[in-house]
Amino acid sequence: MAELHLGSDVGGTFTDFVVMDRESGAFSVGKTLTTPQNPAVGVTDGAEEVLRRLGASLSDVRQINHCTTLAGNLIVERKGAKVGLVATQGFRDSLEMGRELRYDIFDLLITRAEPLVRRYLRRTVSERMDRDGNVVRPLDLDELDGIVSFFRAEGVQSIAVALLHAYRDATHEQRIRDRLRERYPEFYVSVSSEVAPEVREFERTSTTVANAYVQPAMDRYAEDMVVRFQDKGFGGTIYPMVSGGGLTTLDVALEFPVRMVESGPAAGAVAAAYYGQLLGEQDVVSFDMGGTTAKVCLNRAGTPSRTNELEVAREHRFRKGSGITLRVPAIEMVEIGAGGGSIAHIDSMGLLKVGPESAGADPGPVCYGRGGAAPTVTDADLLLGYLDPGHFLGGEMSLAAGPARETIMERLGKPLGVDLTRAAAGIHDVVNENMATAARVYASEQGVDLRRFAMIAFGGAGPVHAYRVAKRLGISRVICPLGAGVFSSVGLLVAPRSFDFVHSYITRLDSLDWDYLGEVHRGMESHALEILTAAGADPATIAMRHTADMRYVGQGFEVNVPLAREDIESRDHRRLEEVFNSNYERIFHRRLNHVPVEAITWRFTASEPPPRPEMRFGSPPTSQYAQYPKGLKGPDGLKGTRPIFIHEEGGYADVPVYDRYSLQPGTAFPGPAVVEERESTVVVGPDARVSVDSHLNLIMELEQA
Repeated sequence: MAELHLGSDVGGTFTDFVVMDRESGAFSVGKTLTTPQNPAVGVTDGAEEVLRRLGASLSDVRQINHCTTLAGNLIVERKGAKVGLVATQGFRDSLEMGRELRYDIFDLLITRAEPLVRRYLRRTVSERMDRDGNVVRPLDLDELDGIVSFFRAEGVQSIAVALLHAYRDATHEQRIRDRLRERYPEFYVSVSSEVAPEVREFERTSTTVANAYVQPAMDRYAEDMVVRFQDKGFGGTIYPMVSGGGLTTLDVALEFPVRMVESGPAAGAVAAAYYGQLLGEQDVVSFDMGGTTAKVCLNRAGTPSRTNELEVAREHRFRKGSGITLRVPAIEMVEIGAGGGSIAHIDSMGLLKVGPESAGADPGPVCYGRGGAAPTVTDADLLLGYLDPGHFLGGEMSLAAGPARETIMERLGKPLGVDLTRAAAGIHDVVNENMATAARVYASEQGVDLRRFAMIAFGGAGPVHAYRVAKRLGISRVICPLGAGVFSSVGLLVAPRSFDFVHSYITRLDSLDWDYLGEVHRGMESHALEILTAAGADPATIAMRHTADMRYVGQGFEVNVPLAREDIESRDHRRLEEVFNSNYERIFHRRLNHVPVEAITWRFTASEPPPRPEMRFGSPPTSQYAQYPKGLKGPDGLKGTRPIFIHEEGGYADVPVYDRYSLQPGTAFPGPAVVEERESTVVVGPDARVSVDSHLNLIMELEQA
């Protein structure tokens, strides 16, 4: 019997699928509109459909790897649970005090994201720990009864507990957690010493509150999804992806759902790293443009960039510090622009703008014919000829050009005094320039020259816009994988089972308590083995990576330093100091040997070797694509021609249109051209040449001035 693995990615607009037979390498892909009212419906129904194309059913699936934007959307849309916060007396306002910094010092009307828990729902207990974990004031558990009675009367569903210095000693938080679960089991409970055991009260509290905020809805969603899958015959295991790019058990993911906030984009970055290694490209920039947002991730030496802090639901989309801060391990991705559903409008200055508002999946762009009334990027791409109205989603969904034409003209063309073509081209140009500018700024902040990177373009809209964005960035090589529109789902099938752990222990290295440090690391390693073994990983293959956030005494920010196990077991502080100094010098080209070094936070990642399935790129299942090659003129995959807007010429020109599934390795042709597949479309510019490699990747080589 075939061993089928399914990857499912629930996005803001579409839900994507990849099913692969682990034995033969045969795969099938699918895309369906997300069902916002109940995403579990779209996941299960869409999975059935894509399996049907392979002649299989959910009873044949052994493993489902899953990611979703639901947690992030709950925060962005403020649709999470009503949360009550229990804090140390005197610290109920840490969420509003934040870092006491202004993200824009020149804006007198600055606004910040409102905390996820209102002030009247933040209650305190009169306990106190000091920074070394010593009890200054004992905890009185009887204070909880009045607090919980108040929460119950106010309709609170989930309780977050974040006490001062709980990262150093979690005893008080654990006692509160146990009392709440024993006496008040109707509440969800999140405690900071489990969710984010790190120094810095604001960040730790914010992360714990966010976990409590999304937990009830994520729990309901997962329960509904599991039941629906089981009712349809699925008897295997579901592995959710976390923002760090690893897979974990469903129980662990639901205990810490805040770690899933960026799971969908993380899957795309994992897939880009896999393809980069497959093609021998060490440095690649992933360009993921879906229906709602566009993001980039830098992959250097085959590894995605990583971060330990995220920010979601920003008041100002590209202003760091204006959103909800989360201290969670994650693949570092930067939102650089809008998606296909992003709305174009005229601002108060009379200028054309695109986003950040999105039409999403419901009602969606005007051309979807589902009630959308605002012009979007997808509407513009349709009118410019880049999308075939009869071929969207392989012909399963028709696009209506008439309503899109009328909306763009009424909302944008007439007010701006331009014709329809110029209005649509303006939308396309603005979104491309926004994305290129944001990517260029991010790269410069990282000290990276993107001109020496290759671009891997994916997402439903990524290959449509990749040529123009790459042209602006000076990138000369763009790779569009087969199935680019569901590429994040591919990442789910090549991701390892892994998990990240963290523990703050602030100490100068020359006064480090080696016994305590050893106890901390042994505890993290033991917990890691427990989680990954439960997830099905072979303990003998689990790799463990240690790092520490260190700085010179007196500095306000840290450098994350990789450590070998021998560094920790050496019990020699001078060895750790040299590791830090070497890393500091590599980054800043100087070292301060006369200044003592202190460690702030110790981090640990456990991971199994990433799977490297032999996907049968050369022969995708023909049965699922049987309806697409209609109208082919010959074996070269040429379907015909159609007019598209050529920016260099300022008008429309007929260009060849190719069927993606008929292009064989070695095929080559010049631009301009359009290459269509079921889930996406590749738009090739006039000064690019296309070739198809042995893995059926479409490679665009651009001429750069």
